Amino acid sequence: MDIYAIKLKLDDEDELRRVERFAGCITEEKRAKAQRFVRAEDRMRAIAADVLARWSLCRKLNVPNAELQFSANAYGKPFLTGAAEECGYNVTHSGEWVAVAVADVEVGIDVEQIKPIDRGIAERFFSRGENEDLGRLRPEEQLDYFYDLWTLKESYIKAVGKGLSIPLGSFTLRKNGESIVLEPEETHFFKQYELDGPYKLSVCSVTREFPQAITLLELEDLRL
Repeated sequence: MDIYAIKLKLDDEDELRRVERFAGCITEEKRAKAQRFVRAEDRMRAIAADVLARWSLCRKLNVPNAELQFSANAYGKPFLTGAAEECGYNVTHSGEWVAVAVADVEVGIDVEQIKPIDRGIAERFFSRGENEDLGRLRPEEQLDYFYDLWTLKESYIKAVGKGLSIPLGSFTLRKNGESIVLEPEETHFFKQYELDGPYKLSVCSVTREFPQAITLLELEDLRL
């Protein structure tokens, strides 16, 4: 498994131009979707995330970008077709960060920018056990733990590939230090990584073989 991430300079017009120069490397459908975003930073994230995924897959499979072929399952999760269909990948972006995980098995990744939240969100989406764990923490610890759980749960449903057809409250994640346990049965494994700034990033897969660290890149590192 490999995990790559890029920190974008969202308020830099030169960065926007650098990102938009990659638009020719993605599909017409993805370009059109990116252009529908009103805010430049949303366009940057959409294009950069797709380009990072393509670069990562080309690197892993040793094929040119033009040979990558994609489809999507019934729940909308994209996957590679053809000879590369056994290669799993997943993309995420939030705030300044875009990231991708690439593996020989299905994988899910989620990054979230930490912002104040309404405690009712946890009560609505988390399981009873998760809410009990959250409630036992000091108030100043709860926001950090909320985003731990949120990114872990998102990474799980993205790895499974069924999206929000799996209710977030239908399973429980218990975190004790670096130990993360999925209940009711431990079918998937998790790892969290540190990012610069107020962010949480979690990865989920059916394998325990996670890299020790994320590979941080610049836009200039991407060649397609």
